[in-house]
Amino acid sequence: MSDENVVRAYLIRHGRQCSALCNVDVDLSDEGHRQAELTGKRLKGYGIQAVYTSELIRARQTAEHISRELKLPVNVVEHIEEMHFGDWTGLSDSELDAKYKEERIAHKMGNNDIRYAGGENGQECSIRFRQGMEWIIKDAKKNGYKSIAIVTHGMAMRAYLCSIIPVPFSKRGLLARQLENCSITELLFKDGLVSLERFNDYAHLEPYDELLRKHFKVI
Repeated sequence: MSDENVVRAYLIRHGRQCSALCNVDVDLSDEGHRQAELTGKRLKGYGIQAVYTSELIRARQTAEHISRELKLPVNVVEHIEEMHFGDWTGLSDSELDAKYKEERIAHKMGNNDIRYAGGENGQECSIRFRQGMEWIIKDAKKNGYKSIAIVTHGMAMRAYLCSIIPVPFSKRGLLARQLENCSITELLFKDGLVSLERFNDYAHLEPYDELLRKHFKVI
């Protein structure tokens, strides 16, 4: 099969946002901007030909840092936003514990692919995310891109990967307890198949301990 049918996609989790409330559409924090800048510098050597991003603010701002380093425009794409958390959206950890304690425990146990109240479950998120990815890969092939960057979101990425590896959707939380902000996950699209080439690679952030997920304490 010709290399014309090969696309290498680097999925990047957005940088750290300025709020720890559940899935609020907010700006990056100062640390998030630093993470995104470092990611853009690292990607300079990857031959990236196009940058795609989710519609959410934190993803778009991350993509803008990357685009400045790579001197490429940003393409905003539907369907690759974060999992829809429904009624959980905008709540703090303490509020979630007060209102949805049993559901939170059930999600962590991972015995069933539970739908968030008013939102999605893992399978539904994966189906929606796949639509966005299919559009991106089709666009890349149409334009002759071999290497692309896609800025997206942690839980949605986990759900999508569950359909590739495959792993039960209920176990998506086991795909890195700390899926680092601005980590790189590499997928290879070839001959109608998708392979996972690397996952949660954050070597460019390791020299800066304060930028790692364990220090995400913002409220």
